[in-house]
Amino acid sequence: MISDLKSLMILTVRQPAQAARIIVAQKLDQNTGWMVLGLAVLLNTLAYFLSITLFPVPEGIGGEILTSPFAMAFLLGVTILIFVIAFFWVGKSIGGQGRFEDVLLMMGWLQYLRLAVQLIALVLMLVAPGVAQMFVMAAGLYGVWVVINFINVVHQFDSLGRSVTLVVLSMLALVAGMSFFLSLIGVTAMGIS
Repeated sequence: MISDLKSLMILTVRQPAQAARIIVAQKLDQNTGWMVLGLAVLLNTLAYFLSITLFPVPEGIGGEILTSPFAMAFLLGVTILIFVIAFFWVGKSIGGQGRFEDVLLMMGWLQYLRLAVQLIALVLMLVAPGVAQMFVMAAGLYGVWVVINFINVVHQFDSLGRSVTLVVLSMLALVAGMSFFLSLIGVTAMGIS
């Protein structure tokens, strides 16, 4: 099973559309998708706190959100949830055919890739901090390409242009959703009130 996951991870990097087809073909139910996503959020939160333990955040940056495991896990979970909802509903509104379960599983899988990037970057930070920063930037940019390909497969679009449109509209939805959410919990433009 571990070798299958490793192979799927490599395929995701090399041929994201093919990896997306394999993931969609699993036809997993919504409960499984939520478990995959929930575990990914927890593991990414642990990796984040491992990195700030080794490389502490300067005082006064980010407030309690960046230094509280519960707040960070919650913020990461809300961000991913907004993306899942946006990728599904905005995708449907522009003609997508994807199932909610597939979008959920796609986002869960992509969070495991994010975890791999975090762990590789952490190792690189120990030996070559400059290389680590370049690696994270390159992985982030390439990650957008992977997401576009995954969305194209999940929603059965006939072009990557529609997938790019969906990503842009979903980013706008994320900004609006996070602004609303952060205003509800009392975070202002000046910091935490």
